[in-house]
Amino acid sequence: MLRLDFDGLVNARDLGGIGTGPGRVVRRGRVFRSETPQLMSEGDVARALGDLGVVRVIDLRNERTGDSGPLGHDGRGVRLDFFGLQGDRYSTVDLEPDGFLAGQLDVAGEAVRQFFGLVATSPGPTWVHCHTGKDRTGFVIALLLGVLGVGDDDIVTDYLETSANYDQMLANLAAAGRRVPDTAPPFARHRPSDTGIRAMLDRLHSQWGGARAFALANDVDNDLLDRLVEQLTEPL
Repeated sequence: MLRLDFDGLVNARDLGGIGTGPGRVVRRGRVFRSETPQLMSEGDVARALGDLGVVRVIDLRNERTGDSGPLGHDGRGVRLDFFGLQGDRYSTVDLEPDGFLAGQLDVAGEAVRQFFGLVATSPGPTWVHCHTGKDRTGFVIALLLGVLGVGDDDIVTDYLETSANYDQMLANLAAAGRRVPDTAPPFARHRPSDTGIRAMLDRLHSQWGGARAFALANDVDNDLLDRLVEQLTEPL
């Protein structure tokens, strides 16, 4: 895992280098995660598209948020309305920080199925984001890392990387007129929770037997999961 130094982003990182099992790691330069790219400077965008070679940008928000800025232009951007795909089931979700991620396991299966498909069919490096990059992004990335073979402790470490930069990120969003509103659900207004991500992972194992079994139970094709592992891991 490598933090990326950008002018406008403080929560951007490359998932590459995280261990996935004996002698293997997440492939470097293939999957990036961040807060909204709408905070990126022109130089940031040029670096992401040039040096990092990003060709697909997955935006987990709804259409009311606008597009992802220049990073998502020219056919790179794909909208995946994470909450919209839950429909009426969203009303059953625990909105408190410690229960939100675990509760998503009951309602976000379709979003996960589509997300895995988008990552597996990307022709190159993929950038994943929502607004702050901790809830929707944190959920799908945790599952992706689990499918790739990353252990729970390393998944938690990646998730909590957002915490160190959280206050600065909120300040940056507010300065850009994109602050998290006071009316947002509790999970959206709180710092990333160790308790929340642990509860999700514990339930993932106890109820489904792990990330891959969860994906299969939500109609993700087994061959597609194999493709993700092949594409997104490499020898240490």
